Amino acid sequence: MTSIILKTQVHVVVISLLIQIAFSSQAKNEFDLNWSTIKSMVRITNRLGDGSTLNLHCKSSDDDLGLKILAPNGSWSFKFRPNIIFGVTLFSCHFTWPGQSKWFNIYDDDRDGVRKGIPCIYCIWDISKNGPCRFSERDDAFNICYDWNGNRRS
Repeated sequence: MTSIILKTQVHVVVISLLIQIAFSSQAKNEFDLNWSTIKSMVRITNRLGDGSTLNLHCKSSDDDLGLKILAPNGSWSFKFRPNIIFGVTLFSCHFTWPGQSKWFNIYDDDRDGVRKGIPCIYCIWDISKNGPCRFSERDDAFNICYDWNGNRRS
């Protein structure tokens, strides 16, 4: 009888250890931040304000995302994996609407990267005639604004 109780206790201890190992592996996989797998998202919304359609064409040195047409207040987004090691990711967009043609670097690792400037993983932009404004999670407002030439507005 003592032998059966001892074997049962050993089995319980082994099963308990296996469960702890399984959960610790699961937690490690779930919560470890692996910089090589982080994806960023850029969302662009047409806020021209006069009922104009916004045409945009975004590309990087590796990817041409094609022409997109946004109705007033319409949005479009894309995801990508920034180059975390070298910090060289750059997506430039050409924006046009009746009578206007503008360029802006919608994602610039020097400005938006996780180790630089004002970082963003979710880069949410409103595009107005005055220039693009990025959403600030800290302030809960679109108050990170730039001129079309890329200079930050105060």
